[in-house]
Amino acid sequence: MSGVKFVVLLSAIACSGCFHAPPNYPGAGGANIDPSHYVDAACPDLTGQYAGRGELLDGDATAQGWARTRRLDNVFPFVSADEVSAIDKASRSDTGRLQYPNYGQVSRVSERVFQSRFTYPNGKTEVQRFSFEDKSRFVCTGAEGKIAWGGSSKGGRSEFGPNTSDSMAVLYLDEYGDLVYEKTTQIHMNMLLGAIPTGTVKHFARYRFKRIR
Repeated sequence: MSGVKFVVLLSAIACSGCFHAPPNYPGAGGANIDPSHYVDAACPDLTGQYAGRGELLDGDATAQGWARTRRLDNVFPFVSADEVSAIDKASRSDTGRLQYPNYGQVSRVSERVFQSRFTYPNGKTEVQRFSFEDKSRFVCTGAEGKIAWGGSSKGGRSEFGPNTSDSMAVLYLDEYGDLVYEKTTQIHMNMLLGAIPTGTVKHFARYRFKRIR
């Protein structure tokens, strides 16, 4: 047996219990949300004015360490790269630093289309339009429920070997009318040799954007 094959065999034995966690996003099968069950469900009405800085309610060690806040202009699904660029440009201060919005005014355009007007400390404003019209991707669980979406990556690499990932985002209103955003990400890692699964790293964070009115 060659040295390479022997190393791979030993790694496979050592990692016999290292399997990837199942994917976690709507439409991924298993215990995940099935979009076909909610095609006729209404979306919650997100209309309102919210603080531009979201505070961490719960999260993993990474979130607790350096991601204790989140930007309101970074929780809605973008429809184009141009929109991302416009938000980035509007949020920059005179020194080039990215600023949190003072607040965002969310309004409903239609049943599954919203827009938010963000106002920044530099006096600039920018409007972001976001759509949940693709019912195979965006799942609304009812007028008093949630909006969930997600998907998987096409793959990537780390210094240890190839990996893939999947993620899911959720928006809803809590009992106080505040906007809550949840994000979960799974990174499925493999060994460099033989693409042997070495486990899944999971990240989770939940943020609350206080309702201003």
